Amino acid sequence: MTIKNEKDFWAGVLFMLLGIGAAIVAQENELGTLSRMGPSFFPTVLGVILAFLGAVISLRALMGSVVSKDGRIAPVHWGVLLFVLGSVALFALSLLTLGLLASIAILVVTSSLAVGKIGARWKEVGVLTIFLATLCWVVFGYGIGLQVPVWPTLL
Repeated sequence: MTIKNEKDFWAGVLFMLLGIGAAIVAQENELGTLSRMGPSFFPTVLGVILAFLGAVISLRALMGSVVSKDGRIAPVHWGVLLFVLGSVALFALSLLTLGLLASIAILVVTSSLAVGKIGARWKEVGVLTIFLATLCWVVFGYGIGLQVPVWPTLL
């Protein structure tokens, strides 16, 4: 049997694995019954549903009638992946020292370097940085009341 759509097939396999894993991990707590649901009931049901949907997606990818040229898995762009993951790591490392606003600026600027053409988009990156920093400050500082330094500890 040939795979007609690689993207859908492997996405379905991933969904099945995540669903089965979630259902297994959820069994650490009491499942309960429909009338008295335990803490494990909802994660177990969601895991089973996710695994079922993954099986349906994978089977549809196997039984497709036309071989899709768009269904091929694209090669991994390691540079982009490293820039994005690196920006998240820099954010985590700099949050307590530089504060929320500077860390978000580092996150946005570093992750925008993944595209490679930041010189042509510096205005967009600047606006996005200001918008995200302000939004996070309002949501996490005032809305949730998260105890995160907003400004660098030097100030």
